[in-house]
Amino acid sequence: MSWNNSKNMPYLEFIDLENIYINKDTVLKFLGYSNRKVPEMINEIVEEEIKSIKSILNIKVYISEIDTDKMPKECKKAFAILYTIGDKIDIKMNDYMKNCNMMAGLALDKIGVVCLDYINEKIKMYLKETYSNLNISYEIYPGDKDFKVENQKDIYEYIKNKYNNLEIKINDYHQLAPIKSVAMLILMGDKENTESRCSKCIRKCF
Repeated sequence: MSWNNSKNMPYLEFIDLENIYINKDTVLKFLGYSNRKVPEMINEIVEEEIKSIKSILNIKVYISEIDTDKMPKECKKAFAILYTIGDKIDIKMNDYMKNCNMMAGLALDKIGVVCLDYINEKIKMYLKETYSNLNISYEIYPGDKDFKVENQKDIYEYIKNKYNNLEIKINDYHQLAPIKSVAMLILMGDKENTESRCSKCIRKCF
């Protein structure tokens, strides 16, 4: 677990990420089994990968408060955030693919996505509890319609300047490593965002 080194912002000491819950039904939906019967073999593979996922997770979360001067005027708090579940999941997925165990590799990939979503919700919950007088007004991700993927580099560099031990890297194509890593901005104010990111996405997962 990582947190901001600033004396004024020990953000992540109180975020509980020890008991990550992986919803099997959500994983199966990501695999295309939203409205059809799940084959028993696939059900067993997903269950097995969920059971073993915790042994390969290496969760790191980095949060740094940023100046609100360049944000919308209604924004009262703003945070740059990076988080990852580590590279062991990438290694295991690659091993599955090399050994032609495609279904297990695909299941593990979707479990990783669900893990990242869980961490995302925990971060937002923590910020809402810490700043209980404010709401989360905006969640902004590189690659969103009005926020180019190149902005991922800006978020990364900002956080890198705040931490001495950043365990996430970025390449010349603005891709994060480990692969299962996310960069985002959270803006807080009086207005509450009630629209999920998924509802705004034109490429529906299920």
